[in-house]
Amino acid sequence: MALGPFDALASPRERPALVVLWLNGGPAGLFNSADAFLANGAFGVTSGNIRALGHGLYVDAASLGALPPVALAHMAAVPFKHGLYSHNDARVGMLQAGPRSQLLRMAAALPGSPLPCAIVNRLGLPVGVASDPPAERGIAWQHVHRFADAGLAAAEREDIRHAYGVSQGGSAVEDLPGTFAAVEALIRADTSVVFAQIAFTGREDRQFDTHHDDSGKLARQIMAPITPGLSVFLQRMLTLRGRNVVTLLTGEFSRTLPGADHAQGGTATVIGKYLRTGSAGRQLPDGSPSENSAVPEALWAFLAAALRVDGAAAFGNHPHSQLLI
Repeated sequence: MALGPFDALASPRERPALVVLWLNGGPAGLFNSADAFLANGAFGVTSGNIRALGHGLYVDAASLGALPPVALAHMAAVPFKHGLYSHNDARVGMLQAGPRSQLLRMAAALPGSPLPCAIVNRLGLPVGVASDPPAERGIAWQHVHRFADAGLAAAEREDIRHAYGVSQGGSAVEDLPGTFAAVEALIRADTSVVFAQIAFTGREDRQFDTHHDDSGKLARQIMAPITPGLSVFLQRMLTLRGRNVVTLLTGEFSRTLPGADHAQGGTATVIGKYLRTGSAGRQLPDGSPSENSAVPEALWAFLAAALRVDGAAAFGNHPHSQLLI
């Protein structure tokens, strides 16, 4: 079998970590299923503002399409369908299995850590999700509000601060640069699962809730500040030796037309060194989930497989093996 581009970085002791970057409110599918809207021009999609990455994956050129080459070469679009309409119900459908937290379930399946699961920045968890779910194998999460809470040495903290443009005196994690810096610091400190909301525009309880945005203008405005920091983060994480960092970008659903209303599912973007770039199914032209969309539990099973952990079987099967290296 031919060697992959990351074989030189991999090792038998490579440590997996999952980063969940939550796009609260539900982003339009123009970002990671752009070709679904090319024929009808929905969400302002044109042949001039999308980028083909290969194997059926078409993304918004100015956002996901502007990420570094190492991310574009290992990006998968994974559709999901939960059949739920309200924000709170859909969030629970994505982030919980009954009363159990999917974040804690994943942390319990990963190698041991001094801080197995962290919730980063002042935005915390989205409204509706259980704030105190049952522990998994004794694991509960910790809220991280200060950059220094990761516990790294001063020199390493300063390198991370510089990478994201965080002021030297800044300690509270209350904006986008600070969030990316804190997430990276936690990964370097061996945290297994990190969750963060990354949109600081719009309503804080549903930043991507872009009703009546059939042109996609507002959705693009909300995404635009995220792209630069996300680019830095992915470049640094995908080339971090001895680590297998998988990054998930998703919200509770996507948007349907007309009216940019709530879809009963959506498309997640997953980026990691053992992923093949491609799409597991595009959205329908009205923004509805693709006909072959699986339930959210299958998305978590796919994440576990991408992390290459022994506990992957705990999440069951997924139908997306073609997207894994």
